Order: sequence, then C-alpha cells, then structure tokens
Amino acid sequence: MRAIGSRGAAVLAIGIAIPLGVPSISLAGFTETLPKGLFLLEESVIVSSTDRFYTRDGKLGPIVEDVQRYEPGGSLQGTIKVNARSEYVILLNQLQFGLRDDLTLAVAVPVVLSNAVDPRLGWESGDYQPGLGRSYSEDDFWQWAASMGQPKPGRWSGNEGAPADSYLGLRYRFTDRWPTWRSRGWAASVMLLGALPTGRPPDPEEPVATGTTAWDLHAMGEYGAHLSADKELGGALARRVVLGLDLYYEALLPREYRTPTGSRHPLLLTYTPYVGSTYRLDPGDFSGASVQADLVAWRGPARATWLSRRDPAVAEGFPPVLTASARYTFNHLQQSDWSSDSALWDWDREKIWRPGYRNILTGTVLASLLRVGVPLQVYLSYRNTTWIPGKSAPAVNSYTAGFRLPVRF
Repeated sequence: MRAIGSRGAAVLAIGIAIPLGVPSISLAGFTETLPKGLFLLEESVIVSSTDRFYTRDGKLGPIVEDVQRYEPGGSLQGTIKVNARSEYVILLNQLQFGLRDDLTLAVAVPVVLSNAVDPRLGWESGDYQPGLGRSYSEDDFWQWAASMGQPKPGRWSGNEGAPADSYLGLRYRFTDRWPTWRSRGWAASVMLLGALPTGRPPDPEEPVATGTTAWDLHAMGEYGAHLSADKELGGALARRVVLGLDLYYEALLPREYRTPTGSRHPLLLTYTPYVGSTYRLDPGDFSGASVQADLVAWRGPARATWLSRRDPAVAEGFPPVLTASARYTFNHLQQSDWSSDSALWDWDREKIWRPGYRNILTGTVLASLLRVGVPLQVYLSYRNTTWIPGKSAPAVNSYTAGFRLPVRF
C-alpha cells in the first residue's frame, strides 16, 4: 500500500506560526527596542490549525492527496479519501532585555500544550469485484489491510509538554547614531536570530505524527537576518501612525532523518528496503518582505502614578493605551531537496515542496496600562493565509493571546 498521500506526514506536521521578534513596549513598529536595563517578560498562547494546502496552480486542496487502491489484477478497489486536519496549541515564553537603548536581546522558548492530527479518512468505492459480487466497501478494504497487519490510521495526539526549537534574537537600531534621521521620523534596524535545536522530529513509525522542529512548524527559518525601517508620519497624523517595512532571509539547514521501517504500519511505511535507513532533507529557505501600519486608537490619560515617579511628563512618554496594527507579509519558499537511496521516493516529496509562496495577513490589537499606573500590556492577534491565495504551501490560520510585563531592577 502506498503511504497516505505523497505529502504524508511532512505536510501533516504543518500547523503553527511563531512570531518571534522583539516586541515594542511603546508605539509598535519593526525597529523598536527596549530602554537600557529594562526586562520584558511575555507570555502568549497560539492556537493554530490547517486542513488545506495550496497546489501548484494556487488552488486550495486537502493536505493529503486521495489514494487510489488497485487489485493485483488491475481493477480499482476504491479511493481512500483523506481530509486531514492538524492542530497545535503552543505556549510561547519570551524574555527580552535592553542591553542599550538601541540594542535589545531576546530569547523565545515555545512549549507544546497540545498537538493532534485527525486523518478523517473516507472511502469511495471502485470497480465491481466478481469475487465479492459487489465493489469493495470501506469495511472490506480495511479488513483486507488488517489481515496483513495494517491497522486503519486514526486520530493521533502527542508532544504535550515538549519544547519546540527555541530562538535567540538581537536587534540593533543603528539610526540612533544619526540625529537627522530621528528628527525626520525615520528609524532603521537590523535583527539577527538563531535557533537552538530543542525541538524534536515526528515519530517516523506513525503516518500522521507531527514534530516540533522549525521545519515541522514551518513558521520561520532556523537562522535569519531582518533589515527594517519605520517612518512616523507627520502633520495631522503625527504620533498616531507609523509605517514600517521589513526585509528578511531565513535559512532552514539540512538535517538527517530516520526512515520509517513499517514496524507498526507495514503497508504504509515500509520504506527502508529501497530508501535506506536514513535520508537527508534540505527544506529550502524562506525570504520575503512585510509592510505594516501601526495606529494609535486611543492615547489615554497620562496619570502621575508610582510608575512615572508621580511625574505626568514621564507618564506622557509611556505607550498609548490602545493601538492597532495591520501587517502584510510575502513569504517565498525555496525548493526542497530530499536525498536517499531512491530517486523516485525523493521526487515524490520534492514535487510537493516545490518553490512557492504565502501571502500572510496579520492584525493585532494591543492594550497598554502603563499610562494609568499598571505595568501590564495585553494583546490579541489573528494571522491568516487563506484570504490571499498562495502556491505550494500550507494554508495555516492562527490566533494569539498574550500579555507583557516590563520589569526593571
């Protein structure tokens, strides 16, 4: 039996987007850094799911292709219909520290709270079978598979409490050295990030298992660089609107994986005789650009509280009470490269993960209570990849809710 679709578990693993960065505690933007000596603790929960994949022609299809099964003599037994759905819930722990006013260090540690994949298998009957006096039913087919030691794949869940790949990030706003830029409302920065390999790959013996590495989550590369710029508008929009641009390149490094042996699913995952005991995967890198608009919806009162040392002028420099941001990201995906003892097996996977792209829309609402004497920010965010079509890429939507606590010792 062929594996459940040529995309297989490599696509079922896709489920989440981790928005690592150095979030601002002032008016949002791509170039914001923390004041020197300030810590920012951030906790957020990300709920992400997908049951669709963009094809080469930009149309939404199922994550896993249907599988046609044939009798040894050539007649069609039937078609396994696959409508798989993958879900992740992740707790993202972030801590940032202002090394200088223009230089911020960040660490992000994602932990999986829950992770499940439901293959949602169906069946479409095939040709008339003289031996049965009818076409194969779904029960007939899986009884036949069970007679050879192959169970019907069902809902899988796992990874609870497992860490995903962690990240270190460093952002430097280099335009602080040029007062002319600041006086004209411009800022520019560079951010470098790198992953710590704390995630784990999926169990190779489970056809719908997922993992927690950067490639499995498919949110960002393992190592990357971002060049960003923000422009605060003047005139009637002064101190109310910031426009930003971010250019980035993120690399996913080649890794070696253990080939499924078929020990639990002999008809689905017996690959080692022709693939080899291991295979190598270069997923291809990410690159692209984001544009963002940040709007101060309500600046709020500047109260003389303990946070501002009873000085209203200090409170006036705190973040607005309510801000909103809208972001568009173009995410280009490079060609994947699979390497094993079977060129046919390699191509069966490479043809799915061919060069493609995603169009990502993100909206965020942030409430900051610093101006009224409470050291707390809370936010809600929605990330969408289905409103604007993509190509050769999973269609993942996610919700994020979180809070930030600024602390200075």
